[in-house]
Amino acid sequence: MGSLKLLRAQTSVPLAIGEQYASKWEFKEAVENDLMDYCRLDVCIMGGLTEARKISGWCEANYKHLAPNNPLGPVATAASLHLCLASSLVGVQELARSPGSTLTDLIPKQVPFESGYLLPLDSPGLGVEINEEAASDLPAHPPGKGRGFKRDDGSYTNW
Repeated sequence: MGSLKLLRAQTSVPLAIGEQYASKWEFKEAVENDLMDYCRLDVCIMGGLTEARKISGWCEANYKHLAPNNPLGPVATAASLHLCLASSLVGVQELARSPGSTLTDLIPKQVPFESGYLLPLDSPGLGVEINEEAASDLPAHPPGKGRGFKRDDGSYTNW
């Protein structure tokens, strides 16, 4: 947090941080000490909507906008949308790809995207539907190195 404090003191550029944080405790100091303008929490890294909602509550209490990080796919998009719908201070929602443009065979029902906005589904839960037959055809572990969970130097990472 020391370098973030130093950066905050030397710039007026709005700061968006947190996409690598994995719990509410990692956000606590940044939120409560005004070290961020936009909270870049990632629902998938957080472990789900319950933890993400707690963080968004802290952000609301401290007038910090949400800018959920979402580099993943349709399920993460639906979860992030639900978080944004339950929050009063949403700045922007990151999308790596437009819903309905990828994984349509695996996830045929995805969040609608119209005129630059994500729209809620009227289905139970997150609203997306997974084609279980298509999912069962996928390998349990992708072949090759893939994204992995270790860096080249052997240290662990979430990507």
